[in-house]
Amino acid sequence: MDHYLIPRKIASGFAACLLILAGMHAAGILPAARLAGAIPVFCPFELLTGIPCPGCGMTRAVLCLVSGNPSDALLYNPFSFFLLTLITASILPRRWLKRVPTGVRAMLPPAYAVILGLVIAFWIFDRLLPALAA
Repeated sequence: MDHYLIPRKIASGFAACLLILAGMHAAGILPAARLAGAIPVFCPFELLTGIPCPGCGMTRAVLCLVSGNPSDALLYNPFSFFLLTLITASILPRRWLKRVPTGVRAMLPPAYAVILGLVIAFWIFDRLLPALAA
């Protein structure tokens, strides 16, 4: 796989932060649920338009995943699972990625396009239309 949607350095930094947070949560030092209310929510798109963006809820969803609560993560933003999959794929050793069959590699760009279409459809039907109807 010659390309990544998330640059390797950024994905590695994000993965390291998640691992540290998961370790602190598992050790009882800092429960992830406590962070959900402590992190300020700032969405420039929502500030300008009053409508939540497609990424709104992603921080809370990732914190729910770290604390072992995937059902709440699904409610906050269902694409948090896809984001974590992309991060995992972006930090895998390159020699593992070379073992991916060529046919699978050829399917990745269309798969990314389908997932992007799902993100946009989710945003329109779950966030945009209800906000416009209110």
